[in-house]
Amino acid sequence: MPGSTASARTPGFAGWQQERWLTHCGDGAAFLGTVGATELANYPEALAVLRQELADAPWSAAQIEQYLSALSKDGQPTAYLFQCRSCGSHLAYSDAT
Repeated sequence: MPGSTASARTPGFAGWQQERWLTHCGDGAAFLGTVGATELANYPEALAVLRQELADAPWSAAQIEQYLSALSKDGQPTAYLFQCRSCGSHLAYSDAT
């Protein structure tokens, strides 16, 4: 049957490095698109997820905030925004070359 393969049904996106599909509430989250610092201001819980992820980096708090403010929707570094399909929480991860 045409279009019945997983590759025809499963969405995807291109990232700078290896793409990651985020999960929440035991299921895959919905990918909403790329976002920069401006767009992330509307998603404080996704911004908190990014801060938590970056806490493992060898950067100071000031360097983390500088990196987050440099995020670009159409450039790099960028962030990938997801939404939990169960509870509606927003999640994100960032990426650059």
